[in-house]
Amino acid sequence: MKYIKITALIAVMLLMTGVAFALDPVPGESGFSGFVRIGVGVMNYRSNLVAGNKFLDIGTETVNSLNDRPDSETSGLAIANFDLSWTFAGTRTQIFIGSDLENLLRLDMSQHIGVKQELPDKSILAVSYVFSGIPTEVWEDPYITRVARQKTDIDSKGVRITYDKILGSNLQAQYTYRNLDIDIERSGYSPALGLSVNKRDLLRRDGERHSGELLYRIKLTDKHLLVPAVYYIKEDRDGDAMSNDEYDFQLSYSYLGTPVTVIVNAIFGTSDYDADNPIYKTSRDDDIYGLGAQIYYKNPFGWRPFGLDRFSVFVQGAYYDSDSNIDFYDTKVAMGLAGVIVRF
Repeated sequence: MKYIKITALIAVMLLMTGVAFALDPVPGESGFSGFVRIGVGVMNYRSNLVAGNKFLDIGTETVNSLNDRPDSETSGLAIANFDLSWTFAGTRTQIFIGSDLENLLRLDMSQHIGVKQELPDKSILAVSYVFSGIPTEVWEDPYITRVARQKTDIDSKGVRITYDKILGSNLQAQYTYRNLDIDIERSGYSPALGLSVNKRDLLRRDGERHSGELLYRIKLTDKHLLVPAVYYIKEDRDGDAMSNDEYDFQLSYSYLGTPVTVIVNAIFGTSDYDADNPIYKTSRDDDIYGLGAQIYYKNPFGWRPFGLDRFSVFVQGAYYDSDSNIDFYDTKVAMGLAGVIVRF
């Protein structure tokens, strides 16, 4: 029932359809660069756990049973992410600030600020501070039934280290640490559950998240790219029933044509929780499946807004399913989105 696990369904959907499988190279000239990406669409969402954020309500305030799967809700969706950089070409150094696409779609509007350095072997090392811009909203006590649940914010901050083109290869490694703090944590406090203090403590969601990623870019031809990736995520929460180990495998294929770029992704994984849930008397296990596709079209109809040549429109769709052995924790997301991206 953890925060990142809850919202990772939306996160991974757009992460799966991202356009970059590597750190952007450090430009050869000093100056300003970056991109802005905006889009609108529709999302069908099932979850008993997330309430949304300041701009989006996606949760159900009242649930009637702790044994039922969540109801389906459909909502409009808008995204806006960016990355702005300044390059010092002489030292092959770049400072940057921006918003991660995957973090935006965890609904916490996370930002990052950091530094990127090209090393003598042409590999790239990046270190950044990651923090919540607009926090995700969850429920103070998700397990209250037949009365309205109350929202609370969860704050997230940490550090990310990325090492790309390791020793001049196509291998990339990334590690992210985040500390998670819920403003008002009352999981299991409902009198109807009759849980002791020790059992309520098993449901605490505050804690830490460690995420490791390893990917390799396989260039099939000049236009065809295959990227297998493996992920290990350690959720070390204050509550043992909320702590877990997750293992994911993702395979991405890209057609890098002109003017069309196509990206197709598939992901599957599993997560195992450390202790029995005191409400359900068993530990939670999730099976994870996802599919995503995205199409970019550069300068349709010859459009060059504001004289920018690196302008593209895009459409994308994705489906993601986390199937839990405890029905209450099932989560499904289906999404369609269209928008524009401008690089400069």
